[in-house]
Amino acid sequence: MNAPVTLRRVLKFRTVVSTSTGLAYAAISFLGCVQLASLVGGDSGWIAIVIAGALAVLAALCFSELNSLYPTAAGVRQYMKESFNENFSLIVTYGYLLTIITVVAADSYIVGSAITYAFNLPNWASLIWILALLGLAMGANLRGIKIAGLLQDITTYSLLAFAVVISLIALAKNGFQLHNPFDALYHPDALVNAVAVGVFVFSAFEWVTPLSEEISDIRLIPRGMFIALALLAISYALFTLAASALLNVHSPAIFNSPVPQMLLSKAALGQVGIWLMLIATLFTAVMTFNGGFATASRFLYAAAREDTLPQIFARISIAFAVPYVAVIFLTVASAAVAVIIFLTGEFNALILFGAVLEALIYTIAGLCVLRLRRKQPDAERSFRIKGGWTIPILTIIIFGALAILASLGIGSNIMPGLPLIISAGVFLVSALYVFLVVPRLRAAAQARRATTRRRRPVREATSTETGQG
Repeated sequence: MNAPVTLRRVLKFRTVVSTSTGLAYAAISFLGCVQLASLVGGDSGWIAIVIAGALAVLAALCFSELNSLYPTAAGVRQYMKESFNENFSLIVTYGYLLTIITVVAADSYIVGSAITYAFNLPNWASLIWILALLGLAMGANLRGIKIAGLLQDITTYSLLAFAVVISLIALAKNGFQLHNPFDALYHPDALVNAVAVGVFVFSAFEWVTPLSEEISDIRLIPRGMFIALALLAISYALFTLAASALLNVHSPAIFNSPVPQMLLSKAALGQVGIWLMLIATLFTAVMTFNGGFATASRFLYAAAREDTLPQIFARISIAFAVPYVAVIFLTVASAAVAVIIFLTGEFNALILFGAVLEALIYTIAGLCVLRLRRKQPDAERSFRIKGGWTIPILTIIIFGALAILASLGIGSNIMPGLPLIISAGVFLVSALYVFLVVPRLRAAAQARRATTRRRRPVREATSTETGQG
């Protein structure tokens, strides 16, 4: 009998860093940096970036400890299950998966807008590029995690180089002169709002943890996330300073533009800058699509192994050891949401919806750390947060408050409370699936196993009887 096909441990440290960095560095991050800069005076947006990065470290610490307890593709679900209960973990996990699909879809809209802007194309052409990029990411993932990881490495590190160089050139246009770089410290209310935006710009770095079964050493994950946050902070801070220096970030034309990075690069380098930033924006698309598919497909694969999704999602290609059905499903789902966003143009509400779920996940991570320390105090942990309960409690308080702010849509130009309505609807659908569909899937799986067990003795008895005859 052939051994079952399983995932392979082939990913190295550079891919851990690039995946964590790339998943957070979506095209929407440029828009987030400009929005952040518009909330504070002068060139002081970098302060909010630094504070937001420090807060993201709190979440990274919690995820590191939890991942050391459950280093599997289904780790998120397992530690929520052990901390709370089965149904709670399933409901939140499926909401988490939808966050990935939402971010990929919303980001694809922004990338399509950037291509349309650069080539001065009609609006409908962006949809073609959106679908083409999603197809590219699907193809890379279907060829195996090693190929997907290599693509992630190339695009992430190239993007960082592009973004940093263009930001430095933009700053050089004014001789690196800054205007009131510490102004935010004198306006704490504005700084708090800017930090809230900054935290959401850093979100998704933790999506690297579902790749635990394919990383050569799980101890690389905490180090990779911390380095990723440092790289993100440097790049975001420079871009924010450059945008404040060359663009009127308080202008509605800049604040509401889906392609502020293109406007900055044009101001810095003219037409050449547009082409360079277009390349960088395309890199963000490949990173978000590729990394999102790589991690989310492992979620689906793990869920199917546990009989909470149809067994078809557990199928792995023999040649490349990839859960190919899960990858294809994610591509189709992301494309469908992207088409809806393209037709409506309403991507801000979905972005805030993703922010709500991310902040909620960070809050739950802090709660899980505390509950598992009580329930499993002697369990082996390759990573343990120092300082007792301080970090988990801070994580719960800070990200719980941010989840509430994001759900109400405070400071945005969308209908107040719309993200809360969307979030409630998503969790309602998720709960209905968990309570109505999952029990049927598990009952069917038990029936299949029972049938298999009954058939084996029958075949053995028939063989014995034939030999005696």
